[in-house]
Amino acid sequence: MKIGKPIRSPEAQALLLGRVSKPRTRPKPRVKPDRGVLGLAEQRALTRWHKPLPAILAEALVVNQALLDRLDVGVYGPNQESKEQYRIVLNGLYHATQQQQEALEIFGEVDWSEGE
Repeated sequence: MKIGKPIRSPEAQALLLGRVSKPRTRPKPRVKPDRGVLGLAEQRALTRWHKPLPAILAEALVVNQALLDRLDVGVYGPNQESKEQYRIVLNGLYHATQQQQEALEIFGEVDWSEGE
């Protein structure tokens, strides 16, 4: 048996012809894990907890590298009238970010101890 045209449901055919809008899917709500009721000691521990210094340095290095990569790709100012001014600001930001990246790398090489 030879079929001359593809078999589709009426809904799919109408969708292909643009007669029906695509159904929108709702994002699933994110369910937060239930931590239950915290005791006084646990509450104090959570309020006193600080992110470790190596984690902060690693995050800063990643953010700086992402900014440098974005600037390398290229950015454009809102109008072409102040093109030279935008170039000066862009170059200043780029060099300052490079210097900060180098300083963070040097600072990260030292085994620092944290005080309270």
